[in-house]
Amino acid sequence: MDINKEIEKILEYQNTSQPQSNRKNREELEEIINKVKQDYEQGNYDFKKSTHLAIKQGNKVRHTRSFEMFSCEETLCIYLKRLLDKKYYIKYPNRNEYIHSLFDIVSALRNMNDFVIFKFDFTDFFNSVSSEYVYKKYISQRSFERYQNDLLATFVEQTKYAYAGLNTSNIICEIIANHFDELLSLKLQDQGLIFYRRYIDDGILIFNKRISEADCYRVINEVIDSVFLDNSILVSKKCTTQLNMAKTKYISVFDLANNHNSDCFDFLGYEFVLTPSIDNHNKLTTDFKFGITQKKIDKYTKRVDDIVKKYKKHNDIELLRHQLKAFCCRTVYQIPRYKTLVWKTKGFIANYQELRYRLDQLTPSTENFMKNIVYSVISANAVPTPYFLKSSRDESVYSLYNNMEKYRTLLFVEPIGINIDGLKKMCEQLGVWDCNKDYDSLVRDYLIKVGVGH
Repeated sequence: MDINKEIEKILEYQNTSQPQSNRKNREELEEIINKVKQDYEQGNYDFKKSTHLAIKQGNKVRHTRSFEMFSCEETLCIYLKRLLDKKYYIKYPNRNEYIHSLFDIVSALRNMNDFVIFKFDFTDFFNSVSSEYVYKKYISQRSFERYQNDLLATFVEQTKYAYAGLNTSNIICEIIANHFDELLSLKLQDQGLIFYRRYIDDGILIFNKRISEADCYRVINEVIDSVFLDNSILVSKKCTTQLNMAKTKYISVFDLANNHNSDCFDFLGYEFVLTPSIDNHNKLTTDFKFGITQKKIDKYTKRVDDIVKKYKKHNDIELLRHQLKAFCCRTVYQIPRYKTLVWKTKGFIANYQELRYRLDQLTPSTENFMKNIVYSVISANAVPTPYFLKSSRDESVYSLYNNMEKYRTLLFVEPIGINIDGLKKMCEQLGVWDCNKDYDSLVRDYLIKVGVGH
């Protein structure tokens, strides 16, 4: 990986990732490329110059760090991420794949005599992982060019932790977390472990026989100590990785059945409710219901509430109609990335598509949310029912439930989706149509206007 060529590729890619109005022209981009190369050659960079940003998410505050756009620090950070990706071939967790496999295993649990589910979570995972520690324990053992190793050593010494927001943080955390996964699976292989997935800081273990809650904690903490807290690795800043006790959950289905209780667990925004029972033949069966967590219901409810409150303030009925329709549908479009086109899929239906196949097994709170969210928020805000909501709810395109069932999609891809004439009409209704703009530019303007983002 020639670093000068990589600097050019990185900056060109970064430039194409910007909104059209913010992109640099060729002359401006060449100037940036030359400056970054010169700063690198002269050692004119300092990874301690990252900017701290606190992002409020509900009742939580998420702390992130980032480098200035097009700076030498940001470019070299991306270069190091690519370098580590090529060296380690890390397969990053895929949320949809993990959820699909979890639903598959849950189907097999229904008629099992006993099983145990243990859900765990790490506290502030990215910010707890010492990049210096990962470098000394794992990365330094790999073969790099001298200049690459020197740059890596400088980076981890100056950043200290794998802070959320830095391009390198995901790969650094996955390098050490992969070792955690391997060791944890090895230690539990004789305990009836049949399923294990970890998505960044969320993990779930399923056993086909009894294992105590205390043993689950003991083994996981032993692995954390071995992987993250190895005292033989001498660093100025150690890992602070630990379990988030407020987000762990232990369920023994046999104990629930004997106590005539139901229970639930969540994973990646989905909620799973278990109701076990023992029949007359002393056979254990478990009924499952599926949904989304109350936290996610509250999040999406607020999004609709914000749309309606904006309508009350500005009284733009067409904007309200388009925003509610976009919220209730799956949205698909393409964006340019360097020399390729990347497909983007957004919306509640895309995020929770496994529910599409289990609409007859929804939790009551999720079913009510999906059928009535738009109508209930309109009513709660004392807004007269808009003309487009007066038709039957059973076929309404403003119902998440109906759209999930029919998999309704706003497809902004020519020539297989909404055509240019239809798109122009939609943009005209919102006052964002410009006859000088092409299809992709109009898609961007429309999606930003309705709040989907681009």
